[in-house]
Amino acid sequence: MANSTLQEQLNEYAKGNKKRRYIYILIAIFTLTALFLVFLINNDENKEVSYITKKVKKGDLEVSVLATGNLNPTNSVDIGIEVSGTIKEIYVDFNDKVKVGQVLAKLDTTKLKSKVDSSKASLFIAKANLKESEVNVKNKKLNYERMLKMFEQSKGKYPSKNDLDDSLFSYESSKALYEAAKAKVMQAEYNLKTDQENLDKAVVKSSIDGIVLNKAVEVGQTVAASMSTPTLFTLAKDLSKMDLIVSIDEADVANIKEGLNVTFTVDAYPKEIFKGKIKQVRFNPISENGVVTYETVVLVDNKRLFLRPGMTASAKIITKKQNNVLLVPNSALRFNPVANKDNKKQSVNLLRAKRRTKKDKNFKELDVLSYKSLYILKNNQVKKVEVKVLQTDGKFTSIQSQIIKEGDNVITSQKSS
Repeated sequence: MANSTLQEQLNEYAKGNKKRRYIYILIAIFTLTALFLVFLINNDENKEVSYITKKVKKGDLEVSVLATGNLNPTNSVDIGIEVSGTIKEIYVDFNDKVKVGQVLAKLDTTKLKSKVDSSKASLFIAKANLKESEVNVKNKKLNYERMLKMFEQSKGKYPSKNDLDDSLFSYESSKALYEAAKAKVMQAEYNLKTDQENLDKAVVKSSIDGIVLNKAVEVGQTVAASMSTPTLFTLAKDLSKMDLIVSIDEADVANIKEGLNVTFTVDAYPKEIFKGKIKQVRFNPISENGVVTYETVVLVDNKRLFLRPGMTASAKIITKKQNNVLLVPNSALRFNPVANKDNKKQSVNLLRAKRRTKKDKNFKELDVLSYKSLYILKNNQVKKVEVKVLQTDGKFTSIQSQIIKEGDNVITSQKSS
């Protein structure tokens, strides 16, 4: 019994020693960690900070919008045909120049001529029937007038009233037949006119002065114009001037206006820069995959005929231009110094200076959208300056400031050693 109690006491003592060892280990770990953090903080505060700067320069700034599109003729016409038939002759080919009224193609007109001849015969028959009806009207009229005269002279005794009425009705009926025969003559004339026009339409002619862009038929091909007018040729009026139709994103369309200058390139001439002017900004929106764009038409001078319809162009639209303004890199406007001992002192001085400025009677509240902070390096001292932001081209920003001058060093980034 005594041995059992002693053993338990020894076990309890051993457990207590283990717990104390664990506590001592944890305390040592926490102490080392704290010392390491203090070392890092002191080391970071003692690092020397150097600044990367760029000089403020004066120059021209262009604000532009980029877009892509395709070239099209300023005026293209699809030449079709309104009658069906077989192509018998084609007189033009791709790239041929044509004049107004020039014959482009002809259909086989055998059936159309037969129809015209049939309509002429129908008209001849209708005119003959009209002549017959005219003679019949005259005969019925004469017969009625005779009977009426006899009826009046005999005071109604001869001929009878029924015979007189029958003569009148016969006369009126002949006049109606005459009018019907006249209408049939008109109908036959219209049919002949239509058939003659169809025969004339079998000859396809150019409606404009231009150039043949596309030929969609060949000799021997049958064209059917029963449901819609088939297109035989596509003509362009003048390729010396073309339209470049580009898609402008909805975020940029507010700055796009008629008359703005446009420069663009095409893959066929990568080293050539072509020029144009915006002539139309369309209001109709085009939505594709959730992106809304607006078509803008650019008039392009193509006297050298380098550009061809359908070419894809990468365009640059200059929306705003500023000359001889102060320019700073955009990275300078994004720079914000990392705090250290020197920076903290400096920022306090800057804040005090700013408060003094606010007490100035000429102080004006700064517009957050128009004003931003820049940091300049002068005599190895960092100074914060508020500047008015004007425009940006994505790389440089034009500013207005009475403090910053051309040649000043603006800080774009910093590094520590």
